[in-house]
Formats: sequence, C-alpha cells, structure tokens
Amino acid sequence: MRRQPIPYQQECSKTNALQLSAEEAEYFKREGYIVKPGLIQAADEFKRVIEYVWDAVPEGVMCRGDPSTWIDEPHKRWPVNLAQTLGILQHTGWKMRSPHRYGRETFILEVSANHRCVRALVEQFLGNCVAPSERVRGIYLVLPKSPSVEAKLGPHVDHSAAQLSAMVLIDDIPPRTGGFTVWPRSHVRLHRFWASRLGAHFNHQTKHEFDSEFKAILHDTDPVEFVGEAGDVVFWHPRLIHSAGVNYSAETNDPRIRYVIPCDFQKSGYTFYDDDDLGPGTKQQWWVDTRHFREDPAPSLTNMWDDWVI
Repeated sequence: MRRQPIPYQQECSKTNALQLSAEEAEYFKREGYIVKPGLIQAADEFKRVIEYVWDAVPEGVMCRGDPSTWIDEPHKRWPVNLAQTLGILQHTGWKMRSPHRYGRETFILEVSANHRCVRALVEQFLGNCVAPSERVRGIYLVLPKSPSVEAKLGPHVDHSAAQLSAMVLIDDIPPRTGGFTVWPRSHVRLHRFWASRLGAHFNHQTKHEFDSEFKAILHDTDPVEFVGEAGDVVFWHPRLIHSAGVNYSAETNDPRIRYVIPCDFQKSGYTFYDDDDLGPGTKQQWWVDTRHFREDPAPSLTNMWDDWVI
C-alpha cells in the first residue's frame, strides 16, 4: 500500500537565502532536494503571471471568480485543438506550455530560471558554466478535485537529461492543495539502473531491477509534499521519483489552484544532441531546456556527483 505524503517541514538550519551551506549541500545529496524559502521577492510579478494564465483560459472552460467551474470537470470543455498551442488540461492538471510561446516569455524567465537569486544557487550546485535558460517547462497548475472523485498521486521519473531542477512557487501552497511531491533518497537508490549518469534511457539489462526498486520505494518511503509561500524555490535532483500533488481544497471553504514554474539546468560545454525517441529535443519533450550529451558516462557507485561543485 502506498504511503500518504507528509507536508514539508524545514530540516536544515536557516541560512542566508543566497548561500548554499555545507549542511544544505549534504542534505541535498542525501535526500535529493532542498527548499529555499522566500528566494524570489517578486509579489507583483507573480500576480502578473497568474493574470497571464487566466487571460489564456479558453472561453467557457473556467471562470476565475467562480471556483465551481474549476471543479466540475473543466477538462471535458477544453478544446482539443489547443494541445500544441496552450497545453492540455488533463483531469485536474494543466501544463500551460507551447513550443514557441508559453514557457519562453522573458518576464516568466526573469521570475524563475533566470532570476538572479536562482542563478546564484544554481552556480553553487553546478559552477558558473550554466548558460542562461531559454525556456522553462511552462506554468503548471493543479485544480481542486471534486470531493466526489477519487484521486491519487502519479509517481514517476523524468527522462529529461537535466542535472538540476527547480520548482518556483508563484502563489502560496497550503497542505493538501496539490503541492509538488517527491520520494526522498530515490535518486540514489535508482542511480545504478540508468544507461548513463544523466541521460533519459534505462539500462535494459537491469530494467526489471529498476521496476522492483521503484515499487519498493513507494512501499517503504514517505513522500514529501512541498508546501510554502510565493517565492519559495524547491531545488531537486531530476532522478527523484516525483508527482504532482492531489488538490483537496474543494473539500474546504477555500478552494484554490496550485501554480508552479518548473525549471531545468545543466552545465554547458558538452556535445549536446536532440533525442528523437524520448527527448528532450524538437520532436519529443520540447518543453525541457536541457539536452543529452555525448560525454555522459555510465553510472557507477562513485560518479553520481561528478561535475557538481557540492
């Protein structure tokens, strides 16, 4: 039986938001994530992003001022022809993204992947050879589920070839409102089963073992659901098992939508290429700003943190 998520609680000692302490670095390596509360101070800009989201909602799908329209299966009213230009609303999850617009806006990048405080932390993880981001994945929403509908987490791993990922909270996220959820330490336990240290492909000779370990993690590990305030940033290892949270807020008197901006980072200077089978690339996972590279070695017991500076 899968374990229920535990709301995140700060475990590392409080430090300067712009500093990655030795304690935080070790915690990240062990658990696979750290949270930097209040890293981005941009309240007005975050409000603009949320206004931008609502300006893009197709007519007749949802009304910002009427939470009942968020809950009464709006995905059934979503125009199918907008999948490539606006993203897809699947049940309660809307990933607002497109190849050439949503996720590439300068004002979105400036309050997320390219914000100076985010870049300062990224450099303390990976060094100063990380190129400015050209895009984020988009703006990811989790709507409240109807109280009459069952919902569960969707634990998975990404095939993104990123070295470091981040979730930027652009609105407050109380417990049980769809917060990003991870299974701590799963990045270490699954490391040896991949075909390369950072790439998207499995080692097919050990795929059965990967699946067994994946199931074991879901059975023996308490997932952590990230709660917090606008401006908090979750830095996480891309190999963590993770999921969007379940938004139960319709069961309260305060239904609300969860908004985050997912970001990906990697060092420059490698021989990058598009992966046409799994992505990232122009054909698959075009929403990810990282790429595979030829120099990526097979995983070993000692090379997980090669090329990092922590």
